[in-house]
Amino acid sequence: MSKMVEIRDVDLIYHEMQGETLALRGLSMDVAQGEFVSVVGPSGCGKTSMLSMLAGLLQPSGGTLWVGDSSPGYMLQRDHLLDWRTIEGNILLGLEVKRICSREKRAYALSLLEKYGLYEFKDAYPRQLSGGMRQKVALIRTLACSPSLLLLDEPFSALDFQTRVRLANEVYDIIRREEKTAILVTHDISEAISMSDRVIVFSGRPAAVKAEHRLQLKESTPLRRRSEDGFKEYFDTIWKELDNEENR
Repeated sequence: MSKMVEIRDVDLIYHEMQGETLALRGLSMDVAQGEFVSVVGPSGCGKTSMLSMLAGLLQPSGGTLWVGDSSPGYMLQRDHLLDWRTIEGNILLGLEVKRICSREKRAYALSLLEKYGLYEFKDAYPRQLSGGMRQKVALIRTLACSPSLLLLDEPFSALDFQTRVRLANEVYDIIRREEKTAILVTHDISEAISMSDRVIVFSGRPAAVKAEHRLQLKESTPLRRRSEDGFKEYFDTIWKELDNEENR
């Protein structure tokens, strides 16, 4: 299987008035095309910094980084929908910014709304939608630009537990059906295990890869995985790895 992401011995240093902060040190990891990888780690260890580098928003201070998508989709904690634009207007925003909003691209974006049950809301405004529906719109806005790589930074963290679990199931289904590669950063171990092919555990700052778990779960959806026999064993192992980092 071909690679989508390759990170080799990457360092990231933030230069500030107070001095330098080493956020990442010797970070190395790969992501294969079509793979769903989750990254967990202590708060402030550099997970979001890693996504920002993959998105081209930050440049590494050392090492090499290669991404097989010149314009990956980046989905943030908040949906950042524009309140004064309709749902249709919001999903077309990325295409308009990139000046590629052709008739064909617009038709594709609207087909995604229809495919995933939101077409009837195309003339509604964000305030008229639930939090989970808004996040689905944000994902469709990202998919409308046809990225092959999706970078997901805590996209469910602002939602209540029930909505979060249900939406994770729906987002997972969309990503699989659209055959995208995805990297999810999350603090939720259960979320990471339920959605991923592989979970990568970061050490505390400066972050490096502490552990990696290739998941051998049989169920095909995040919701069903949560009830699978091997789920708790993975959870306990990753919990201990993170707890050791938090208390070192």
